[in-house]
Amino acid sequence: MRTVCTTSGAGGCLTRVGCNRTTPPASGTRSWHLRRTRCRVREDGLTMWIARIELSNFKAYLNQVFQFPEPGDGKNLVLIGGMNGHGKTTLLEALYLCLYGEDATHHLARAGLKENAYAKFLQGALHGSAQGARDRAMRVSIRLMVLNDYGFDVTRTWYFDPQGKYLSQEARLDEILDGVSRPLDASEKLSTVLYEHVVPAHLAPFFFFDGEEVKKLADQDRSEWVKQGMESLMGVVLVRQLRERLGQYQNNRRQGALAKDKTELDKMLAEVGIKENERTHLGTDLAQCIENIRQQTERLETAQERLINIGAGGGNIKSVEDLIREEGEKKRELDECEKMLEKLLGDRLPFHLSEPALHDGLRYRLKTERRLIEWEERKNGLEPEKQRFAERFLENDRLAHFSRTERRGLEIAITEAWESLFWPRPVDCAVDVLHGYLEPRQRQRLEEAQSVFRVGATQIRELARRRADIRIRLKELENRRIQLQGVDDDGALTKLNEELRAIQEALNELNRNRGDLERRLTSLESTINQARADYERENARYLQAEPAQSVARKAERVKALIDELLPRLFEQKTRALSAKVTERFKALAHKKQVDRIEIGPDGTTQMFTDNGQPLRFDRSAGENQIFATALFAGLADVSGYHIPLVVDTPMARLDSTHRHNLLEYWHSDPQRQVILLSQDKEVDKALARCSGWPCWWRTFASIFRTRRSRSMCCKQRCVTTGVAACSC
Repeated sequence: MRTVCTTSGAGGCLTRVGCNRTTPPASGTRSWHLRRTRCRVREDGLTMWIARIELSNFKAYLNQVFQFPEPGDGKNLVLIGGMNGHGKTTLLEALYLCLYGEDATHHLARAGLKENAYAKFLQGALHGSAQGARDRAMRVSIRLMVLNDYGFDVTRTWYFDPQGKYLSQEARLDEILDGVSRPLDASEKLSTVLYEHVVPAHLAPFFFFDGEEVKKLADQDRSEWVKQGMESLMGVVLVRQLRERLGQYQNNRRQGALAKDKTELDKMLAEVGIKENERTHLGTDLAQCIENIRQQTERLETAQERLINIGAGGGNIKSVEDLIREEGEKKRELDECEKMLEKLLGDRLPFHLSEPALHDGLRYRLKTERRLIEWEERKNGLEPEKQRFAERFLENDRLAHFSRTERRGLEIAITEAWESLFWPRPVDCAVDVLHGYLEPRQRQRLEEAQSVFRVGATQIRELARRRADIRIRLKELENRRIQLQGVDDDGALTKLNEELRAIQEALNELNRNRGDLERRLTSLESTINQARADYERENARYLQAEPAQSVARKAERVKALIDELLPRLFEQKTRALSAKVTERFKALAHKKQVDRIEIGPDGTTQMFTDNGQPLRFDRSAGENQIFATALFAGLADVSGYHIPLVVDTPMARLDSTHRHNLLEYWHSDPQRQVILLSQDKEVDKALARCSGWPCWWRTFASIFRTRRSRSMCCKQRCVTTGVAACSC
């Protein structure tokens, strides 16, 4: 829960933790009671839970109500089980759409659901029997309870025309106190309720997600996803939007300036915008290329599995499987080695072509210019105080009898004394600034970078030797695989090898295209930064020359503060996230080699042993999924929200030990409600009893029958409309 102290003084605080007021004020008794409720929530460590989900005409659900009890007595897990296509993922989609409306579509993909246009998704979600009925409306209602006697009902209704086309929606928010509901203005209060009692939309994917997508994430490059998660965690998107709005505000404040200056600045800003649009297109192409690589990788894995199955007839399945796995690992190592060699030769080696004296001269020049800038900033910052001091001094009553000549002499003496504080300049100051185009952050980065430009021949030789060894090993593996695949009765093996070769060639081409796009994007990013620096410099000069634009200068300082704040915020949050991910991974994994996990600002992850050495080992598919699950858990912990978890397909591809550890983690916080949307094979009775059957509050079974859209509970044989959700 997020609460803010809004009252203080003799009456006491009504919202902060530790409020001791026991009697209501003379008026506003209901408001006082609700604020006291929030105090108790924070003091007792309780958390919100989902008490009911009601669906009407939503996909496979015609009219269905799920009711969940409050976590307590060591029971906090709720299991909703069923076969594929029986409406488990539909519950997760309904949760997003009811709470967040249009905002849900931006976060469905990160939660593991398909990101479709809002209207298109709604039209496809309308129950078939409702399209021809008079009541062409779809509704989802969720009851969120904070305490037994206090909570909220969030209801969202969508309306359609006779052809099933989406028309409009209506959001309703009701406050529940002691069983009595009171309507609130959803347009004003819903966002506040979600922020204080649930979670904002951009953080929801850390708590409501599809476990199948965790499995896919485990097989892909996680750095970009982790970086996006950290940005959502810190609200970076909102901060960047603020920076853009400050730039627009600053541009508007230039109205009325000289036409020539404004035209030049607008032209520079337009050029920056064109380059940023080009960067957006390149980013879209890169994302599409990465998606194509993922699809081709899945095809490659499918073909390799078929190859393993063919080899099984000769008794060589283990050998073929090991060779294919090692061959894939060596190819990844080769790509990684070539990227490192390319980066070493392209980024650091060119600096060895210049003389050391040039580097030393640049370093000394930057140092003296920095001293000059600091000296001028100090002098200019105190200049207004000198004038104020002189005026106050000469206005003193004791100087009233001084003549004009004597006052003039005093003014000269004050000026000379003031200037003596700053003159002569410090001996280590530059005479003037040659590199005025550099911003303070760029100066600092350039000074720090001088020490990392060095590269030795040993590094280059080591990478070249490693690349040669990998290529030799790849050739050996390929020859051995061909020997093991010698039996070819019906030509299927030859055809499969040709398909495998074609997929590999396509994958190599896509990887080359990805590298080209990444290089172009990096180059364009550098060009944009330089163009924006030029614009900011000229804009700063313009604002400095126009005293009337003081407000715009304040906006410029806020933008600079944002640019300086974000890297520090990333550094602070990555430390906290690394600690939480390490804690969760140790609890979930059954291997104990990992002592700590470090996450960089760019989203990269690295494991270390207890002696501080980087840990490199080949994780299995299940271990990769456990690692990705630990990332989700760490991000949720660092967010500061303590709300229910809703997980679809939570434990696919995990062995019994990992499943047991995962259940133990979910049960470790008995006050947090955990709703699992599971397949029939994920959580069986043996696993549940092994993990402590008393931790389960309630289990549901959903058996969907297409005929007449009816279903039957697996044990009690109670017939309901839509999909069954009955206590078993």
